[in-house]
Amino acid sequence: MKRIILIIEDDIIFSRSISNWLKKNNMETECVTHLSSARRKLSSGEYDLVLADLRLPDGNSTELLRWIREINLNVPFLIMTNYGQIENAVEAMQLGAANYLCKPVQPDKLLEAIGKVFSRIRHDMNEFYRGESDKAREMYRQISLVAASDISVLLRGASGTGKEHIARELHEQSRRKDRPYVTVDCGAIPEELAASEFFGHRKGSFTGADSDKTGLLQEADGGTLFLDEIGNLSYRTQMLLLRALQEKCYKPVGSMKERRFDIRLLAATNENLEKAISEGRFREDLFHRLNEFTIRVPLLSECPEDILPMARFFLERFSKEHRISLQGFDCLATAAMRKYRWPGNIRELRNAVRSAMLLATNGWITAGDLKLDLSIKPEDNVVLSEDEKERQLLMKMLEQTGNNKTRAARLLNMSRTALYDKLRKYGIPPGES
Repeated sequence: MKRIILIIEDDIIFSRSISNWLKKNNMETECVTHLSSARRKLSSGEYDLVLADLRLPDGNSTELLRWIREINLNVPFLIMTNYGQIENAVEAMQLGAANYLCKPVQPDKLLEAIGKVFSRIRHDMNEFYRGESDKAREMYRQISLVAASDISVLLRGASGTGKEHIARELHEQSRRKDRPYVTVDCGAIPEELAASEFFGHRKGSFTGADSDKTGLLQEADGGTLFLDEIGNLSYRTQMLLLRALQEKCYKPVGSMKERRFDIRLLAATNENLEKAISEGRFREDLFHRLNEFTIRVPLLSECPEDILPMARFFLERFSKEHRISLQGFDCLATAAMRKYRWPGNIRELRNAVRSAMLLATNGWITAGDLKLDLSIKPEDNVVLSEDEKERQLLMKMLEQTGNNKTRAARLLNMSRTALYDKLRKYGIPPGES
């Protein structure tokens, strides 16, 4: 899906020039000349980024930033300004603008700034709990070993285990971290459009090619290309991709000119590719090209020590996102999460926590809120670790005292310092005293 950018600029010729440049680079744009028009657009539509001149006929873009903050609209903002207005641009940054660009804006600098904004957004979206179980530690050790190199890495693991997060980690720890990171859903690329998607095309090269298109290899040039669920590529598309990877060059559809590219290649699969090779569905030479180093991403059920900390991580994250205050998971919910096998892995845990958080009514998430396919009754012999018992005692004491640390510490027969140490140990936000 193309990114949609709202351009706010009263210089019509300059606005049109920027718009055309962004469209050539596979983005959609809408243009307005006044803050009032921008407010109407932002109130009724969804945009991936706002690109605004600092001074406009009906005011300053900082006014729009204040309005965006007041209505809690989450949209990144880039400011364009003349050198003499840098001081005002800094004010805009303090109000939440992602960055500012000095006029005259150079197209390459503009693309670079936009790329950094979207890269930061992807990183924030992929913020993730880093597991502490033995299998998770081993996986992250392997990531650290291979991240700095340029060899291809194949991530193998079941659906929902977080392979895309691991790919992102590899990119963030590499020498290419400030360059593009491009994700490809291989199952979403039709065979007839594969060449155009990967290599791009020239205007008029086939029916429907109304403008030049930038291919995925060019988008990722200098950075990382992540091929998600590589087993879904058709055999013919595998052949096209392999040839380009071997020769490190390609021709856009409809062009006679070869383009060279330089990428770090990552791929992921939940399929048995060796079986696919034996059945003639996957090319063995492409498999070896992708599989220079393998990282196995474990099942959530193989990392039982990570289940509860990860659930708490998701709860804290979603609580901030939805502005809902909860104490945590009660004893039966905790036991249910430990007992459940999580066939959908981390994705299923994340969705279960989000849903339960919205259902919870008494300040605690219960086993019933989680809606897991198992039965744990109050009379069941639920065994909790000593740490978990202590953590729940602390949380209930804070709830009982209205989060008064002095009273809670007195009731627990410990000092305030010792109480704060315990809160830090169990990752309980201290809140107000």
